[in-house]
Amino acid sequence: MNVQKRNGVSIYCLSTGTQLPEWLGEQARRNLSKRDESVRRRIELIQDFQMPASSSRIVQSLDGRYIIAAGTYPPRIRCYDVNELTMKFERYVDAGIIDMVMLGDDYGKVALLREDRTIDFHAPYGFHESIKIPTFGRAMAYEPTTCELLVGAKGNQIYRVSLDEGRFNEPWTFDDLPSSATCIAVDRSYPLASVGCEDGIVRFWDSRTPDFLQPFLKLDVLSATTGYGFADENSFTDPNEITSITHDASGMYIAAGTGGGLVALYDVRSSRPLHVKEHKLGMPIHTVKFHYGSGTILSSDEKLIKMWRYRSSAQTTKQPAFEERLNDDNATDIGRVEVNIEATGKLSHFIVAGDESDPHGDRTGVLLCATDQPKMESFYLPKLGIAPKWCSFLENITEELEERDLQRDGTLTGNNLEGQETVYDNYKFVSRDDVEKLGISNLVGTPLLRGYMHGFFIDINLYNRVKAVANPFEYEQYQQKKLKERMDAKRSSRIAPRPSEKKSKSAVNADLADRLEYKAKDSTKAGKIAGNILSDDRFGNLFTNPDFEIDEEDEDFKLRNPSGIAAVKRKQNNLDSDNSDSEAEDIGTKEKQLTYQEHQSAIEASDNDSNSSESDDDTGFRGGKVRGEAYEEMKAFGKKKITSGPKAGTKKTKLSMYEAEDLGSSNAVQLGLGAENAQEKTQKRLNELKMPLSKRLILQDDGLKLRIAKGSKEVTFTPSDVKKKVEREQAERGKLRGTGDRRSAKGLSSKKTSR
Repeated sequence: MNVQKRNGVSIYCLSTGTQLPEWLGEQARRNLSKRDESVRRRIELIQDFQMPASSSRIVQSLDGRYIIAAGTYPPRIRCYDVNELTMKFERYVDAGIIDMVMLGDDYGKVALLREDRTIDFHAPYGFHESIKIPTFGRAMAYEPTTCELLVGAKGNQIYRVSLDEGRFNEPWTFDDLPSSATCIAVDRSYPLASVGCEDGIVRFWDSRTPDFLQPFLKLDVLSATTGYGFADENSFTDPNEITSITHDASGMYIAAGTGGGLVALYDVRSSRPLHVKEHKLGMPIHTVKFHYGSGTILSSDEKLIKMWRYRSSAQTTKQPAFEERLNDDNATDIGRVEVNIEATGKLSHFIVAGDESDPHGDRTGVLLCATDQPKMESFYLPKLGIAPKWCSFLENITEELEERDLQRDGTLTGNNLEGQETVYDNYKFVSRDDVEKLGISNLVGTPLLRGYMHGFFIDINLYNRVKAVANPFEYEQYQQKKLKERMDAKRSSRIAPRPSEKKSKSAVNADLADRLEYKAKDSTKAGKIAGNILSDDRFGNLFTNPDFEIDEEDEDFKLRNPSGIAAVKRKQNNLDSDNSDSEAEDIGTKEKQLTYQEHQSAIEASDNDSNSSESDDDTGFRGGKVRGEAYEEMKAFGKKKITSGPKAGTKKTKLSMYEAEDLGSSNAVQLGLGAENAQEKTQKRLNELKMPLSKRLILQDDGLKLRIAKGSKEVTFTPSDVKKKVEREQAERGKLRGTGDRRSAKGLSSKKTSR
């Protein structure tokens, strides 16, 4: 921040620094701020508060929330929301803008006077309507008492546009002299409109008598300023014409600027000027503003803004009578220059920025200036007034921003700037989360916590005391941490183990380290970046310091990484499944593979089982608990089968798929009744275990059916060849069941009858 001091008044330039192009990306801006001191130390009061080439006008809405600036090229307007400190919208126009007027309390109704005799009306949704005026316009003003838009133009007429009726009213006219209106102003306190003309005369109209088209009063500024100052021969403006005019907030004062660099101050009750101020540059005065809070006038030409008093120090807080003021000893204070504000470019217009409580900026000290450069300049003068509410953080900065490298003596060099204190040396920035953790939420709103951006500034000594109370064991933890770091540093100096024996497991963000290691194996650009992160010491704390631990369960992390982590995990899971498949294939080579004939023989042998064992297998599922002697025999039989498998050199067979066990579907009691039945049952189970799933599905009965998710309908599909095979097997089972049936004839006959 550039700080100037003149006459003991500090001027903080909020727009100094290198102008960055709009197309420059965020990464390039950050890199540039690291290298360039001026870029790093600059302050951007409002984001994108600039124009492509230059700016011409600035106005603020009556609610104090929106600022609209006009500029070029191409011609455009930009609206800024001061509560958000950023640009709200941008609109293009067909020609350059001479003047702007806010017709409502916000940005919803705006009138633009263009260079091509056109007045554009804009609504919240954009361009609304445009009208043409007979001659080229020069200035505009809005009269709220009659709802008329007053337009000063070339010629001796003031055009009046009735915004209530949507038509032109009869224009105001003045003398037939070859003179034209150059500026126009409306008093905020009284229904009084004043028009400055080329002939050096200010003419007044009473808005309460709209039918009276002639001015009721004339103020001869030319005669009062004769003999003052000098005119610039290179200027295209007549030094005698009135270029700017304004009224005081109380309605008691009026000031008029001329093309010769003079400002005449009047009391409305007298035709004699109270004071004539010379800018001593001979340039036209384009803007004059009264600052009621400080009792000063701000008048500007192309080079500077001059701040001088229009009321004495004693009259700033108390308004005496007119006669007493003229005879007051402090009247010599009128016209005393407080400070001159110099800009880097040519000034074309400025405003005193206000807020919602003071939209006209009568008590604030922030100036926003339109210049011939892309960046619109802004200044803050604590002598002039306080900072508006939307940039109240300026007060917190300027209270401590007394840099000792200030150009007050002109002897400080660049080498002397090192080691000097800045505003942040004695303060600690804390966020709202830090305030809640420290338990000092009750200090919010007090001078101990100074609000800034998304957090607060707190005195470093107070911060240390509060932190010591909130965490009394922090110093001990800090000592242990430093001791551990020293021990680790000593261990690292020893002989390092072999790479194969060294296990690099990160203490912090282990999952992130694993993902980066996996990605670093690729030869792509992303793989190289991942490898650089792992090898770069600047990112070492990311895997060692717990303060940098990533909480993947945090809501913000999930919003920023909705699928990135899941994609990596899915890829790793696929690799794990491939490894499991290869392991299963290796195991399959060690087991004995049964041929189709062996399966058929096992099936025929299983058909000769007893009725009790046959009923257990009708379910078609394998598994269950085996107890007693049958368990020992089954275990020994299984070991024998495994040891009798093929040799290591046997060719791998195709991986077979098996059905999962259903341990709860078998009758374990019947399996443990006898050793013979148990052995046969075990043999059958082992045979089924070796069978592929496709073969077992063919042998399975049609008790398994497909059922939809909702409803009671079933769908069963059985091929014709399978049906024939099942019928043959059922016929053979019926024959065997008839020869070896032990049931009584009574029960058999009853069963046939039921069928």
